[in-house]
Amino acid sequence: MRSRTTWVVALLTLAAASLAAQQPGPGSGRPRAEELRRRVQERFTERVRQELDLTDDQMTRLRATAGTFAEERRNLETRQRVLRDALAGQIRPGVAASGDSVARLTDSLLALRVQYMESFRAEQSEMAAYLDPVQRARLLVMRERLLQRAREFRQRRHMDR
Repeated sequence: MRSRTTWVVALLTLAAASLAAQQPGPGSGRPRAEELRRRVQERFTERVRQELDLTDDQMTRLRATAGTFAEERRNLETRQRVLRDALAGQIRPGVAASGDSVARLTDSLLALRVQYMESFRAEQSEMAAYLDPVQRARLLVMRERLLQRAREFRQRRHMDR
């Protein structure tokens, strides 16, 4: 029951962060969204610590690893958005697309997707130095569940507009 409550609190906080990020207002709501995101992160981190029964050393190392790879993936996501926007500009109706540009952009997008997945593999490899296989697998499942719930929330929110 406690696990379900933790998930509900995390999802509600994530939902509030997403909504706050879209609400106009003083400072465009970004500080509030960032605060809510930070709270979700803290709750998830504490849940990981408890469910995986991590030592202080393991938790410190996990935070460092996750931070490094999360920053790398954010950079890749930013580059991916730029490339997707450029590609969309090339292939929009009524505009003569440049085959060379489209090919380069498509190849670059595919290469970024590979890099993105390689970052997960590298992260798992680094975590293998201080987490046992069961801990790594459980963490992977926990992350996937949280991401899936966040996607579902965004889809519902998008449909409600």
